Amino acid sequence: MSSDEKMDKTNVVDSDTLKVRISEAQSRPPALVLLSGPAGIMGKSWLLDKNVLTVGREATCDIHVEEKSISKKHAHLKVHSNGAVSITDLQSTNGTEIATKKLTPHQDIVLRDNDQIKMGNVIFKFLSKGNIENVTAPQLFDQKTLDGLTQVLNKQSLLSHLDEAFKKSKLTETNLSVIVFDLDHFKKINDTLGHQAGDYVLRELASVVKNQLIRSADYFGRYGGEEFVVVLQSSPLQRACEVAERIRTTIEKHQFKFESKNIPVTVSLGVACIEPTMTDSAQLFAKADQAAYRSKSAGRNRVSSL
Repeated sequence: MSSDEKMDKTNVVDSDTLKVRISEAQSRPPALVLLSGPAGIMGKSWLLDKNVLTVGREATCDIHVEEKSISKKHAHLKVHSNGAVSITDLQSTNGTEIATKKLTPHQDIVLRDNDQIKMGNVIFKFLSKGNIENVTAPQLFDQKTLDGLTQVLNKQSLLSHLDEAFKKSKLTETNLSVIVFDLDHFKKINDTLGHQAGDYVLRELASVVKNQLIRSADYFGRYGGEEFVVVLQSSPLQRACEVAERIRTTIEKHQFKFESKNIPVTVSLGVACIEPTMTDSAQLFAKADQAAYRSKSAGRNRVSSL
């Protein structure tokens, strides 16, 4: 194939991909993307899929950014029936700027596509409906936040979500539970069948848990190696134990088959729920991790809670 033919073929593929992305962008609501702010969520996007959304530091805000220069409730975003989006500063401490123009408190300004919005030290970009970045921005963010092998949350992103959920739970006085679990005797799989088989088991397990066993509102990630974590929002200890037992039995019964070989897989799980005396998410995680260790010490393939 000549270089010209290769170029033509590449252009056709790129054109088709572009058409798909444009079509996806047209079906998505407008969005905000974080251009400058806390490192852990740089590039994160929020779909503006409600009539009114609140931006602020408070954990209950629709667009929550933990940055001290942002007020607890900094601004409102209103999505109008004609598709336009306006922003209103809620008399914030450090103000709101659109393209370097500072808004008067409670002044309602209609946003334009690609407008940059400065709130304290944080900068967002507004993407109107149809902007192709509405499709590409979440994909780029996923590349930073997902574990490359299993395509669930990586450790950094997982702990960030847990911390955010912990603060929200404390503020709203709602339940929050954590499940920590390890694959039993995972080293044996790697040693006897090879690392490709081990990678397959990790990917398959993650897919089963993510797609069959948890709600879309919950967080699931790979903490490291063969250790995984589920964060269950608004869930008391009893419900979390039920979810953990469902994970245990489903994994035990699931057929893990690699290169025509069946691989027996079981997991040991620990469960813990937020307590009034806890001051940070690390304490909640440590308690669930301790419960998982109890399951392993007691013979594995079981659920323990503390």
